[in-house]
Amino acid sequence: MFKLSFPQAARVGNPSENKERFRTDSRQSGDKSRNDKGVILIANRNKSRTATKWFLFFFMRSISQRKGRVVIASLSVMLAVAVVTAMLGITFGIREKLGAELKAYGANIIVAPQKGHYLDYETLESISRLNHVEEAAGQVFGRVFINKQGVEIIGLEVSRLKDRGWRLFGNWPDKKGEILAGVNLKDALRLEPGRTLALESEGKKTDFTVSGLFEKGGPEDSALIVSLPEAWELTGAAGRLSAVLVRGKSGELESVAKSIRAAAPAASVKTLRQVAFAEESLLVKIQLLMALVTVVVLSATVISVASTMGANVLERREEIGLMKALGATRKGISSFYSAEAILIGLAGGLSGFLFGYFSAQAVSKGAFNSFIAAPSYLPLFSLAMGLAVSVTAAYFPVRGAMKYEPAVILRGE
Repeated sequence: MFKLSFPQAARVGNPSENKERFRTDSRQSGDKSRNDKGVILIANRNKSRTATKWFLFFFMRSISQRKGRVVIASLSVMLAVAVVTAMLGITFGIREKLGAELKAYGANIIVAPQKGHYLDYETLESISRLNHVEEAAGQVFGRVFINKQGVEIIGLEVSRLKDRGWRLFGNWPDKKGEILAGVNLKDALRLEPGRTLALESEGKKTDFTVSGLFEKGGPEDSALIVSLPEAWELTGAAGRLSAVLVRGKSGELESVAKSIRAAAPAASVKTLRQVAFAEESLLVKIQLLMALVTVVVLSATVISVASTMGANVLERREEIGLMKALGATRKGISSFYSAEAILIGLAGGLSGFLFGYFSAQAVSKGAFNSFIAAPSYLPLFSLAMGLAVSVTAAYFPVRGAMKYEPAVILRGE
């Protein structure tokens, strides 16, 4: 008798045991797959760290062996960035500084009444609030008599005259009852500082003391200067003005005049085009000169950096050929030289910004006796410019070196 035994066959047909065995096999397979992925990931990380380590090693070694060329290239970039930074700083600040200096020449817009003899004082207040109006001052014109001799008077804010560049013989009026007299009246009326004059107007005499004599070089030299309240008392035009003298921002005179006409439709607005044209012409010429110098210096710097980087690449052709023969990719070799260019650009950009910024401040201090406010974006612009100059200058030499075959370079051909 034969006894047949199938020990495994009975188990294969059990559904629950099959499911359990499948789960176990799946877990083991998943664990093995995850372990394999982890090993690959760790290997890739180690490979990346090793590559970065060797890249930094050869990069620092390359910089240390060629300090001279790196310094020369950085100085070239620094010069370009410094000049452009200084020119930009001066260009943006010179308009405001020159505008402040040109205030000594007086107003460049005159607002006068179209009908009648006076403007309301509210007109002056409305004009003062307009955009691009740097200064607005009201004046009152009248006529008084001194010993039956007629003399013109000008009423204004005397405190505004101190920064106008007028020549003064004596003192500025600092209290009520003091006036200034033009130098042309000195001989005619025998005036001198400290003399008392009796001004007659509207049948009424008022005593004033001459605090000083002034010379402007215009028709004002034959007039008397009094404060606005005193001019109102002498002329009887309380709270009214004969004219408003406006100092508009250079380059914006047309828009300022248009705004004044809209704010004071009953007034006549005249632009002193000769003064405005002279100011604009001066500013444009200075800005064109700065732009020309900037372009010349920038071009010379790009050529200098390109020649330095080109000589550096030619000296290291054998290194490039060896790296290519050992399997280095074009991207890897380009990254190596681009890193050097970025280092040069950052060093030159940062030092160029500092040198250019302080140079601009020195020029402004010497020319205008004050410092300029540099634009907030100037530091980032300087760094970006340094990087652009150095990377652009290094791109073409490196690109040319990449065309050589390793065998040709290593043979020294």
